[in-house]
Amino acid sequence: MLGDKIRQIRIEKGLSESELARQSGHAVSTIHGIENGDNENPGFKLIGDIAKVLGVLLDTLYQQLDHH
Repeated sequence: MLGDKIRQIRIEKGLSESELARQSGHAVSTIHGIENGDNENPGFKLIGDIAKVLGVLLDTLYQQLDHH
């Protein structure tokens, strides 16, 4: 799941949800919603902003995901 991958990378980078939110310019509730699966279809720009803060390519976040 995308949220699991974001959480995993965020923790590896030593960032809290609030720090990721601050750096990406999005609300903590938005980040939390993605990570816990409440927001299952986040926008492309949002994921792009998160990827930029995490220092990963969008492909990294989307690989291994099962898109139907």
